[in-house]
Amino acid sequence: MKSKCCFAMSKAGKGLKTVATIAASVFMLAVQPMNAVASVQYMPDVTAEMNTPEFWLMLRGGEADTILADQGTIQRINAANLANEKTNMNDLRNYSEITDVMSFNARLLEESGKDLKSYQEKGYFDRYGNILSDELIQAIVLNTQNQTGVQSMAPMYGIAVKRSLLCAFPTDAIITDEQGDLNFDYNALSGVRVNEPLVIRTVSADGQWYYALSANCSGWVKVSDVAICSSKSEWLNAWDIPAERCLVVTRPRLMLAESNTNPELSNLVLTMGTVLEQAPAGSIGNRITNRSSVGNYVVYIPVRGADGRYIKETALVSAIAGVHEGYLPLTTRNIITVAFNMLGETYGWGGMLSSNDCSGYMTDVYRCFGLVLPRNTTWQAASDAFNFDVTDLPDEQKASILNNMPIGSILFLKGHEMMYLGMVNGKYYVVSASSSIGSFDGTGTMRTRSVIINTLDIQRANRATWMNSIYKMQIPYWMF
Repeated sequence: MKSKCCFAMSKAGKGLKTVATIAASVFMLAVQPMNAVASVQYMPDVTAEMNTPEFWLMLRGGEADTILADQGTIQRINAANLANEKTNMNDLRNYSEITDVMSFNARLLEESGKDLKSYQEKGYFDRYGNILSDELIQAIVLNTQNQTGVQSMAPMYGIAVKRSLLCAFPTDAIITDEQGDLNFDYNALSGVRVNEPLVIRTVSADGQWYYALSANCSGWVKVSDVAICSSKSEWLNAWDIPAERCLVVTRPRLMLAESNTNPELSNLVLTMGTVLEQAPAGSIGNRITNRSSVGNYVVYIPVRGADGRYIKETALVSAIAGVHEGYLPLTTRNIITVAFNMLGETYGWGGMLSSNDCSGYMTDVYRCFGLVLPRNTTWQAASDAFNFDVTDLPDEQKASILNNMPIGSILFLKGHEMMYLGMVNGKYYVVSASSSIGSFDGTGTMRTRSVIINTLDIQRANRATWMNSIYKMQIPYWMF
């Protein structure tokens, strides 16, 4: 049993501890700002000012608003890329091939089985963290087979009704090289924007997927994300829009207003590079989705009807939502402004996560100007646009060429590409959708998974610098 004296000493001791705790807390508050937060981080040698278009425009000087390529030049480059077999573009407008279902089934069976087995041999995982099983592979491969019983299939003409994906296989299964990493799926091939045209060649065994061609890719897309047009002319009218009636999305994404009146349009996401048709004046009533159109553009949005058919609905897009009437003029100011709209956005392999990988980023930026780039880095590097092959040049000569390259040039590494910005204090800067870089401690990799600005002296996983790894430099909007 404690005496009164001991009890008093105990209370005094607790009091001293309390005073000491308060004193320590006061000291910590004195040495730390009251509003201390995790501040925005940048790559080495990158400042907050460098993340603004104005910094690079002032650095370069000159006429930031000079037209670098008019629509005639852009269309000439588009046509050249379409004719270039190395770019793997698809001539949708003139596509008329009849699909022999039996032979196409055989091709899909062989190719998908081979690709999936390759992923299994590399030790890749499913969404549950298990190495791809024979049973999963078999189920996916069998779903590539058209089971409708038809011998031949004329092309169907589809329009994407929501931001979707072209996938390597007709499945929701995830294929990842890191256990539990569900944000990197090798099944994803390319993003598909709302109102983007697709040519359908076949349908999966379960009826849930179409095998489709986009302008620069081919793969499986969910049937529920596509509306089928009743004729080729209806299909062409949906997306082949006169320049004076185009409305182009120039920000990473915007969302249509929530609506109980028109649920198929409610909260619909439109991503950068989406091109919509503005409704002609006098062709609409007093209300759109039960609203006045004041302060908004009135546009046509594709909708999938109950029977899967294409329906053209009117919707409102805020005049300040990040859109432009017609394709943007291709100027230095517009290139860097659109590109910087994506800074800090997540990296999305193959267009997953409603975002972009490195080549998808460049594709979406230049789509705002009407320039249709090939899908991946290898195909883009093969473009007929103005190119410098610098594979065997030392860094000093690469730097000398860069000194004369404009903002917006694309620099290619094996498996990566980035947009050139300029040189500051002897360092060369680029912006890209980056998945990873070499760790700063010299070992392993650092997962970036963002659109970032960095210098060309950072390293890749193999410890070579980005400058040393550049093999091609391209001005995508020039062609001689």
